[in-house]
Amino acid sequence: MGFLESFNRGLSGDDGYAFAGRQVACSHCGGSAFNERSAQLNTMGLTFLDLDWANRSATVLVCKDCGHLEWFL
Repeated sequence: MGFLESFNRGLSGDDGYAFAGRQVACSHCGGSAFNERSAQLNTMGLTFLDLDWANRSATVLVCKDCGHLEWFL
């Protein structure tokens, strides 16, 4: 999800997310409202070569109710 898509989602008040065709719910508390973040998945090889920028990144959803993190590639 890009910046503008996230911005528009925030303006509309829509906190729900769906991945792989299923609505996301917090696996800890069952909440459905999340804040979205991105996290880089560093590997030893690319870090050793000083190429961290080439690693993949993941979408991380932070539950607004309990703070639990849900990770998605």
